[in-house]
Amino acid sequence: MPYAASTHSAGTYRYLPAIDPYSSGLAAEPGYEIIGLRFADPPPVVDGFARLDDECTRRGLPSSALAGIELRSPAPFAFGAFDEFNETYRQLLAERGLLQNGVNPIARTNVVPVRSAPVQPVLLSAFLVRPATGAGGADFVVAGGGEIDGLDPDAIVARGDVSETGLAKKADHVIDEMRARLAGLGKDPASPTLVNVYTTHEIPGLSQMLLDRLPAVGRHGFVRWLTRPPVVEVEFEMDLRRVSGWHAL
Repeated sequence: MPYAASTHSAGTYRYLPAIDPYSSGLAAEPGYEIIGLRFADPPPVVDGFARLDDECTRRGLPSSALAGIELRSPAPFAFGAFDEFNETYRQLLAERGLLQNGVNPIARTNVVPVRSAPVQPVLLSAFLVRPATGAGGADFVVAGGGEIDGLDPDAIVARGDVSETGLAKKADHVIDEMRARLAGLGKDPASPTLVNVYTTHEIPGLSQMLLDRLPAVGRHGFVRWLTRPPVVEVEFEMDLRRVSGWHAL
């Protein structure tokens, strides 16, 4: 689907409006850059947000600097349970004044590790927008997306089909979606420096599919995480990023 970016009221980044729980991605405006923060010991979501509040204060940044979140969950949610989780999560954003006239600008990835999954949803990492040390404007975070449009189970591509053909259709759809999000942010398929793939399945020909349609993979490779997407019946997810460094918490 085509995307049209909106500019954040702080003027620090533009984002792709999507659905209530998250945006489809964001990109720093000129003069700004994005950094990643990763928790060494990922805390429960509520505690993680409190620690991010402190981190923004410590760095002299406003709460609006928080622009992206990466979660890990214990198991895929049923669709109804996922709605309930998203309502609680969205409230954490609303309490911090992070919504834009009711629209959620915060990008998010939320997946389920096959091994060593947490006992409750935890906050693995976050992305902050800050004044750039140089020209800025190059960084971006494309949110996690699977082979589903919105949160309608009937919209799952090749629903229930985990054959080689079905999985190829799923991957094809997600790669198309990643390219559309890049275009909406004014970026091209060679722009990412990190390409993440989230699935439990071996998909023949996946590397070539990625190389053919995301040239960044030819330069930087891609990372495959042995994880499940966050809702039942979805089998394949990706996200894309370019940030100006990572910091441990």
